[in-house]
Amino acid sequence: MTLSDNRFYQKWDQERKVKRSSRSGLDIRSEFERDYGRIIHSAAFRRLQSKKQVLGIDMGDFHRTRLTHSMETAQIARGITLSLNHRSEALTEGFRINPSLVEAAALAHDLGHPPFGHEGESALNKCMKKYGGFEGNAHTFRLLTRLEGKTGEGLNLTRGLLMGVVKYPIIYDDAQSQLNPDVVDPPKASVFSCDQDYFEWLLQSLTAEERSFYLARKRIGEDPQSPKQTLHLSFECSLIELADDIAYATHDLEDAVNLRLVDVEELREVLDQEEVRNRYEEWSRAVQRMDRLHPRQQDFNADLKKVFSDIISAFVHHIRLTTVGPPSFCNRLRYRANLPRDLRRMMDALKQKVEERVIQSPQVRTMGWKGERVVRKLFEAYCQEERLLPENDRRKIQQGPDSRYRVVCDYIAGMTDPFALKMVDRLYGSTR
Repeated sequence: MTLSDNRFYQKWDQERKVKRSSRSGLDIRSEFERDYGRIIHSAAFRRLQSKKQVLGIDMGDFHRTRLTHSMETAQIARGITLSLNHRSEALTEGFRINPSLVEAAALAHDLGHPPFGHEGESALNKCMKKYGGFEGNAHTFRLLTRLEGKTGEGLNLTRGLLMGVVKYPIIYDDAQSQLNPDVVDPPKASVFSCDQDYFEWLLQSLTAEERSFYLARKRIGEDPQSPKQTLHLSFECSLIELADDIAYATHDLEDAVNLRLVDVEELREVLDQEEVRNRYEEWSRAVQRMDRLHPRQQDFNADLKKVFSDIISAFVHHIRLTTVGPPSFCNRLRYRANLPRDLRRMMDALKQKVEERVIQSPQVRTMGWKGERVVRKLFEAYCQEERLLPENDRRKIQQGPDSRYRVVCDYIAGMTDPFALKMVDRLYGSTR
């Protein structure tokens, strides 16, 4: 089935902001397959290999990086897509989720994350507080639409792909205005104000009712000064968000067990929930494997991987397609991917274990503290002396003095963890 024959998508899903004909009449790829190629061949994608996922570069080279996490998220997202296409009654011949679109968006979902993970994000947001702020998801959108490529047009991806990565359809400044000014962490937003024109193009294809639905927000808590959170996202984005959570809850926890940050007995206690074990065959199989698992076994790592493979299968095979919008809506806003409540509770329990035993561990917090300091010192140096920046970035600053801080922010956000450490060593002396 060709993309043009797939009624799940509309013509505008395949549109690009800058219209160009295919470079070759021999190019038989669909528009979404071309998006996939542009992403994996981008410099931003390659840089993910040296960016922190959960565990920093100082803890070895066995655990996941942002690159391997993105690849595993894409593989899980593809598995969910194939499962839904096969099992969902709403998805019939000629009306299917496109795997290439889902995979491409999943590969791109973390492109905008800066060096040193969450700590690097908070540091950049604090540095940019007066200049438009910083948020990893919003920087992903900026990378895809502005920074990659020679012409300043970004990767010129399809509207369908871009909607697949907009996790929080709200402008940063609109979200920030709701927050306490003393809060260091950025608001949850997927677009900076300086990129609002591209976001408006993204929304042009929506009807007034669809636009209102897509941009709807709800205040968190009863305090009138509390921030508002977005309520909706595209179907593919909801699917990728689940795949991202699954990868975080399983693969990062697997790394933690292998590094002895979490012991086997702790993992067994989290998994061995009778209600879930009795309801899901895959979960029962994982618990049975845990009963036979011991760190001193010769094949411990291989057996542990089988446990997490069963857990992932339980999540993937039981995700459901649910309807959240009326029949008049485009399919990508009408449907959403959801996980049953009991499996959602199990996922949250696994993620909480990662938070408690990994993210809050002294080893991880130490590197996080150092990373935050490195980012702040780099920002200070490049803002004080723009001649330290690459020539191309200096030209961007000359085009408008108001862009200085955003250009510096873009440059630092694109750094890998090792490169950021190397640059701060050059500027200030050894930080190690």
